Amino acid sequence: MSTAQDYTVKVLLLILAFAVTAYAFSYYWIYSGNDNDLAVKFRTLNPILVYAHFIGGGLALSVGALQLWSKRPSRLHRWLGRVYCLCVLVGAIGGGYLSFYSYLGPTTGLGFFIADVLWLYTTYIALRFALARQFDAHRRWILRSFALSCAAISLRVLLPALSLVFSFETSYALVAWLCWSLNLVLVEFYLYYTSTRAKALTLGSLNS
Repeated sequence: MSTAQDYTVKVLLLILAFAVTAYAFSYYWIYSGNDNDLAVKFRTLNPILVYAHFIGGGLALSVGALQLWSKRPSRLHRWLGRVYCLCVLVGAIGGGYLSFYSYLGPTTGLGFFIADVLWLYTTYIALRFALARQFDAHRRWILRSFALSCAAISLRVLLPALSLVFSFETSYALVAWLCWSLNLVLVEFYLYYTSTRAKALTLGSLNS
């Protein structure tokens, strides 16, 4: 990926992350006076865990996007990393709770629950590598974690797009799995490409 492409992707991710975070923080005002089925259902759930998912997940997304711009290593990068890990923990606990009350039941709930477990796992592994000062491995795992954070973006892009072709129920069932699995596939392609390119450049410099 060229420098211009890298810059464009980071700017786009930052804008989308801030937009989704703003939506998450507006959760109360969006749903408090709404009488649709989803809003009514949310009001019957544990408010602490509901807010934990929206606020923790929203902050994790924006902090993760900001981390793409921070210099490594630096004090700012380390502190943003700590905040990110804490937000993932809070957001995933809330998300795991919400997955048991997901629209369409186990069909979508299982997809969201797996996403939350993987979100916690990838973040934990990334943190362990950071503490062990194995920064290359840390970078790979934290990118996987951030890809799962970006499921909040993918869901809001894929759902209206799929709804143009399928019913809302079918689209939602697909999105519950695609919003995070597609992101993981994309980040694995990116990691493979950058790793292969770095090896090719190293071999080229040794042979020159």
